Amino acid sequence: INVIILHVREESISTKMSVHVRKCEQLMLTSINNCDNPDVPEVLRLFLEGCYETVLDSDTSRYILTGLSDDSNSSSSSLCSFITGRIELLLQQHYDDDELRSLQVLTVAVTCLQLFVQNNWLGPPTSTCPLKFCHHSFHDRTKDVENEALEDLSVDGESVYPKSGHIVYLYIAKILLLDCRSSFSNIQTWDWWLLRCLLIQQSLLSERSPTLKHTVLQLIDDISKREPLMTDDSNRDVQIMFHIEAGHAYHTYFEYKKGADQFDTAKKIACIQVNLTGALGKRTRFQEKDTAQLILHVTKDNIDENVTKDNFDVNRDETVKKPISLPKNLPLDDDTVLNEVKLTDDSILTSPDLSPIEQVLIMGIMESYRRSRAQERLTDEEVITYLSFILNCVNNWNVAVTALVLRSKMERDSRRRVERSMMQLEELVKVATSPDSSPDISSRIPLFYASNVPPVWSVQRDLASLLLSLGCTGHALDVFEQLEMWDDVITCYQKLGKREKAESLIRERLAIKETPAMLCYLGDVTRELEPYQRAWELSGHRNSRSMRCMGYIYFQEQKFEKAIECFSTSLKINSLQIPVWFTYGCAGMACQLFDVGVKAFKKCVSIDYDNYEAWSNLATCYARLQQKKKAYATLQDALKCNYDNWRLWENSLIIGTDCGEFEDVIRTYHRLMDLKEKWIDTEVLGILTRSVIENIPDADGIPAGRLGGKLMELFGRVTSKVTSDGEIWANYAKLSDIKIGDKQPDIEKTFQYLQKAYRCFTQKADWEKDFVTCRKIADQSIHLVEVHKKCCQGKAQQECLRLLSSAKLMVNGALVKVKKQHTDPITQELSPEVLDTCGKLETSLTDIRSHIEETLRRS
Repeated sequence: INVIILHVREESISTKMSVHVRKCEQLMLTSINNCDNPDVPEVLRLFLEGCYETVLDSDTSRYILTGLSDDSNSSSSSLCSFITGRIELLLQQHYDDDELRSLQVLTVAVTCLQLFVQNNWLGPPTSTCPLKFCHHSFHDRTKDVENEALEDLSVDGESVYPKSGHIVYLYIAKILLLDCRSSFSNIQTWDWWLLRCLLIQQSLLSERSPTLKHTVLQLIDDISKREPLMTDDSNRDVQIMFHIEAGHAYHTYFEYKKGADQFDTAKKIACIQVNLTGALGKRTRFQEKDTAQLILHVTKDNIDENVTKDNFDVNRDETVKKPISLPKNLPLDDDTVLNEVKLTDDSILTSPDLSPIEQVLIMGIMESYRRSRAQERLTDEEVITYLSFILNCVNNWNVAVTALVLRSKMERDSRRRVERSMMQLEELVKVATSPDSSPDISSRIPLFYASNVPPVWSVQRDLASLLLSLGCTGHALDVFEQLEMWDDVITCYQKLGKREKAESLIRERLAIKETPAMLCYLGDVTRELEPYQRAWELSGHRNSRSMRCMGYIYFQEQKFEKAIECFSTSLKINSLQIPVWFTYGCAGMACQLFDVGVKAFKKCVSIDYDNYEAWSNLATCYARLQQKKKAYATLQDALKCNYDNWRLWENSLIIGTDCGEFEDVIRTYHRLMDLKEKWIDTEVLGILTRSVIENIPDADGIPAGRLGGKLMELFGRVTSKVTSDGEIWANYAKLSDIKIGDKQPDIEKTFQYLQKAYRCFTQKADWEKDFVTCRKIADQSIHLVEVHKKCCQGKAQQECLRLLSSAKLMVNGALVKVKKQHTDPITQELSPEVLDTCGKLETSLTDIRSHIEETLRRS
């Protein structure tokens, strides 16, 4: 009995420890310093207070990073092998609680990641070298360790941004989270932190990495199945946070549909409804009449308090209150436009109190909405409405930073708002780069990974680009040089007319150290192949940029076969380069290799669904391969991405006609007339007319005769805008001359339309000189004579004589003109090409005369 009691007691203690570890994991995930539980370990308390450097001085951290002073392997080994060796030694030691030991290791890894984020995203920056916390043998090898980190963090031929601060922190975090991952499977949130680490690594690369994408998507799938973390209702806010982070991760890799699904799931868990609506109000100071203004309406369903009481949001009332400090939201100091829309009824703006996680969710919903819409003025207004709502209720540092950066980007093209845009970006850069800025990191870090905050160098680049657009080229150049963003430096020197200065600057950097990236920049300036070839060799055939740049040069020189070869090699290294896939497909089309074009453009749209040009080119490739149905279906996807592009609609019209999609073709023609009022395609209208008259089956095997009414409606619209095309009037007449549904043929309208068609044909100057036109007008005249005779039936004698006389004059006029033009002046013989045409006209003329004589005899 005593043994059983002891066993039960041990199990109870083990269960309590496990629950305690899970609680500590959640506190680390959120990084919110609002826990007064005395059972929280001291190291974790320091972590939540933002004392990250103090955490790295803890016993566990010193054991992992510093080791023993007499370690024999430290002086010759890399930092990676040293740390993994220390972890192996740690795991070999006996420890009372493995989960608690794993939590301590996780704390060290996450602390390094947070320090990297603090120095490159949020601020205030730290001054201590990361290697100070490592074994003393690394202290004198700072440059070697940084190069090791840069090389290890580079993936798929894409190099890491070289000016990122304290890169060794990220390197240590990745070693612990990824390389030692298999040893710490007992920690539920280990993979979540690894996901965050890899997304931070991705943000340092110039292009998306297929390797990182595969790992990130696999991690998302694994974490979403984790129990009880993602299944227990008490973890509601943690689950919302995960789905938001997953949504942003999918967006990073162009998986917009999956990203939208994640945000929808988060919205469902949070029980939040977000809708754009309208209200009366004023936007300018001198506006007298209230007009409709766009506003955001947010509602929350009632949530059971028992479900949320154990969340990371321990005290929801506290988290709704504003923290001590937020980044400064600069007002719009304009003499005309108001700082914000002033509504007639302010009570409309009343919204429920939103916790920080709910504000982050609304930002994510906005981002998903923005990426699902075309880039146009209306979309910008809708996004600004989201941002205005968020900035009016924000109480989280990261939400505020993200909203202010995005607002500044959207205001840069507004003449009245561009000054605030520039000053706001300057303020954000200042607060992130000043060592003595407030608040401290513990107030800035919560919900960072869910907020999609841009790195500080990205904000600096936005600021420099804004300065460049305002004409401050010299100032922008200084910023770009400081950031070592050589692409932009080259652009600035080109604007200043000093391209040779850019080349000189890059050669100076190459004299210090030759790298594949700098060689590629040299190639960008000189537009020569040799620097790219050297970069390719120097990288050990792993630099995708050098190959793609050579491909671009060959493409510009119209050496398409060589361009295809270079693009193919580059894409084998990194398959997520959208512009390269697009140009690769264009090169294939130029070489008549349409199967290559299909492969390239299919990959392009699979990565970036909204690329309407890729969809259009893919349709062209299918059409050239005689796969018309695929081409037509592809064009429908292109139109979803760009609904207002008339060229896409024109292609859809032509290919749809070839495929027999007659009903869709009629709708497409209407859309073309919406975009281009006087749109004409007589060939398509002729095919539609013939399909209806002959009742030809469409693509689905359904006879086209049912479309007669819709086609008549289309002709009515066309002829109201275009009155000078004879072919259109002729086809309209053919339709009026048949039975459509319950509507009988209308001979009067047929007669009118044929007369208009004849006038259009004969009004063209020198029509009689062309043999084809002569035959067409002769046929039109003969047909019109027959309609004249039909119109005479049942009419009075005088009306009949008038109609027949009109027909006689028409035929006689056409005959005289043709004979006069094509009669030899010497032999007085008609040209053989018009003998048949004149014969038909003379026969018709004789027939009319006989009808006139018969009518006169009857009288």
